[in-house]
Amino acid sequence: MTVVYLTDIHDNFAGVSSVLNQTSADLYILSGDLTYHAFGSDENLFRFIELQEKIKALSEKGISPSKTLHLAEDLKGGLKVDLLSAAESKEYRELAAEAHLELRRKYETLNKAVVATQKTCFIIPGNYDISLDGTAVAKYSLHQKTAEFDGLKFAGYGSAPVFTPGIPEELAVPFEEAGSGAKMISKPRDFLTEAKADIFVLHNPAYGTLDKLPRYGHCGSHGLREAIDEVAPRLVLSGHVHESYGLLKLGTTFFLNPSNFGAVEAMEGKQPGGYFATFQLQVDGDGQKYLREVTWKRLVSGNIREICNIKIDKKNRATETVNDADEYAAMGKFLL
Repeated sequence: MTVVYLTDIHDNFAGVSSVLNQTSADLYILSGDLTYHAFGSDENLFRFIELQEKIKALSEKGISPSKTLHLAEDLKGGLKVDLLSAAESKEYRELAAEAHLELRRKYETLNKAVVATQKTCFIIPGNYDISLDGTAVAKYSLHQKTAEFDGLKFAGYGSAPVFTPGIPEELAVPFEEAGSGAKMISKPRDFLTEAKADIFVLHNPAYGTLDKLPRYGHCGSHGLREAIDEVAPRLVLSGHVHESYGLLKLGTTFFLNPSNFGAVEAMEGKQPGGYFATFQLQVDGDGQKYLREVTWKRLVSGNIREICNIKIDKKNRATETVNDADEYAAMGKFLL
């Protein structure tokens, strides 16, 4: 089975359309951050963030910073005038409604790209997304769901445990994990442990697996790591941390993050994106399941470039071949 995998789309729906039209695969997987901006204008985006941060100041008074929209709705300007006026409360709620409509329109655009090619897709949301339920791409959603495809079981869990400026918190998809050690409560861990799938489709990485942020270190989910350690899936797909890409093997499990497909601005500068991967999954007659091949690719000016190819034998030994030396040198090692 051939699978094309893209993550962190960040509004690059034209690029998604190009990949769908230029490639042939049994399955296409998009694992979150489908969108980037929830507003049609930078002016409204910056104003929303300004008000969002203003309301978040309530967290210093013991009120949850993840309830800004509810606070604006409930208090309607009943806060101290220097914190939020009635007019600002109304403006914030109107901007949040605008963001909701804009995000739904973007999912309609993505759906049109998929429908036009009649490709089979699994999609999960990221921290830049709202729930896919009730949207144009709901039928492709794998979030908190499992699916059997060509003899393999897939399980999906989207979003990430981070605050995303510019996205109304109550509309964002929650990543329900809190605490640590024996006291940790983790809905993604519980779901994936029970699912016992061959392939985990995630947005947020598991702790210690393609989750290293520059100047910060590992930022992945401990709950996801517990689920992976217990289930030992054949393959874990993730994204979210654009800088921590590659193909990694721990025990019998492979981890894959091709880096961001859509361009974004980051603290280190612009990340131009275009990256995605194609991989081959095989189920033998005796039921054994293997990851056999991974090809790292990049869409550049509408054309697909193959950066490197990794062959994997049945003993899980991997061999990497560089196909585009310039692209490879610009990004660095992929097989980790």
